[in-house]
Amino acid sequence: MASYELFKNSIEQAEGGYQNLVKDKGNYNSNGDRVGTNHGVSARFYETITGFPPSIEEMKAITKEEAHIIFKNEFWDRIKGDQIQSQKVAEIIADHAINAGVGAAAKVTQMALKSLGENIKVDHSIGNVTLNAINATSEKALFEKIAQERIKDYENMEDFKSFGRIWTKRVYDLAKKFNVEIKKKRLN
Repeated sequence: MASYELFKNSIEQAEGGYQNLVKDKGNYNSNGDRVGTNHGVSARFYETITGFPPSIEEMKAITKEEAHIIFKNEFWDRIKGDQIQSQKVAEIIADHAINAGVGAAAKVTQMALKSLGENIKVDHSIGNVTLNAINATSEKALFEKIAQERIKDYENMEDFKSFGRIWTKRVYDLAKKFNVEIKKKRLN
């Protein structure tokens, strides 16, 4: 079974520390204040946990350990990471959930499964039917298809022009970690 502990290093490398980019919508709280993202925890998401709009100081105070607690509870557990047999498949789904949301990661995973012949509904949630399909599918084929679907999903996002290189790099970095070849597309 997959393990969050084995995923920690990957997500730390992908997310880094504090950033406060003007174009990153996740850096703004509900008051419209640009307060940043820290260790991959966006202001927008952090506010859903705390129940109040965070300040710059509060965002900067998020520790790496707190970020891991959030990632484990709010993303890894929601995609049923501990129940996924393949570490590489669990990581590509969890990384996408952290980057784009659990619903987006579930949708991409379900679309990948459907394209591989699984008869499942695309409901944007990883329930037992999706989990069983994940575990019944070839990990290599599923990882590759999720990677392709994830990149396609990113390309359709409004902010792709600003963040596409960063988002797709995450996919390619995970593929490299697990020795899976994903054909790179040239980004303009």
